[in-house]
Amino acid sequence: MARTRLMVLGGYLGAGKTTLAVNLAKTMKAEMDKNTAIITNDQGDVLVDTEYARDSGFNTREIMGGCFCTNFDNFVANARDLVSTGTPDVIIAEPIGSSTNIMGSVVAPMRSMYPDEFSVAPFFVAVDCVRALDILSEKKERDVDTVDIIPAHQIRDAEVVVLTKTDLVNKDTVAEIRKRVDALIPGIRIIETSSADLRNIGDIISIILSEEVSTKAPVAETNQGFAFEKAKLGWYSGTYDITPEEDVDMYGVASDMMKGVAAEYGPKAIVHVKVVLESPEAACKMSLVQENMQVDGIFGSRYMRSPGRLVLNARVISPPKRLEGVMRDIVEKAAERYSFKIERTGEKCFMPKPESPSHFLFE
Repeated sequence: MARTRLMVLGGYLGAGKTTLAVNLAKTMKAEMDKNTAIITNDQGDVLVDTEYARDSGFNTREIMGGCFCTNFDNFVANARDLVSTGTPDVIIAEPIGSSTNIMGSVVAPMRSMYPDEFSVAPFFVAVDCVRALDILSEKKERDVDTVDIIPAHQIRDAEVVVLTKTDLVNKDTVAEIRKRVDALIPGIRIIETSSADLRNIGDIISIILSEEVSTKAPVAETNQGFAFEKAKLGWYSGTYDITPEEDVDMYGVASDMMKGVAAEYGPKAIVHVKVVLESPEAACKMSLVQENMQVDGIFGSRYMRSPGRLVLNARVISPPKRLEGVMRDIVEKAAERYSFKIERTGEKCFMPKPESPSHFLFE
């Protein structure tokens, strides 16, 4: 039986992993006639990334309530289900953006325990060029609200580093990022890309579709700072049914919601906020990282004319109770301004508990 190619795509919250995964899947389908399935991952109950991947037309599974590492057997079961039901050529698995030690807790166990079923590609880690120099700065003054230990560790875990959002920074910035990444992992492969123009996406795909497999020896890195950083973040996941009273400008709704979060918290506290609005005829996804707002995709019309739903995920340095109130208020104000009725169908707001990997291989 032919093995299914598995790509694990790590990286911090807001680095553009899902957008990259969807762009890779679209390109492989259009240019190589390769079918790709996607596995998403989150702490909450409903994930914007899952809706976005499905709206993009890809067979998608999600692992909820914790990282792949703590739900490893469930992760394997979902990967097997994708193989049995859709026979994909490639599965792209995207762990939670705050995950650590993915090489030792996911990549290495997959290549060691299931070599006859899955060909595990080198571990890719996406790095946001807009934030990279700040994360990798040795001179930066850090305080209790600083969140950058986890993303720096993720880079050290990588076999291939993908620099995302290169269109949003200048060439000198990219050159300096490359220099600092190479200082962390001498000789690491670095590929620059952007969702705006898909630059160098073929270089990423050539590795995915090659026979090259992950070989890096995982190293156990324990750092109390990981848990400390995770504990700073409030996680909000909410779903709402929407009934338009007139045509609803989804772009306008999403923009106003992102601006509302930015006004309430400020860029330093905003780690990643995502919203998707979808109906049978249209869908829109938008994200906010610090002060940078980005449209990740609009499918069909930008107007919602029939009943649909809204999914909102927020990862903000905030007490959960306050975050819940802010998110509810933002949704209610949008409904009033754009003339649609809302019914909250699901909601969860919390700070993640420490996680223990169910499988861990290291040297």
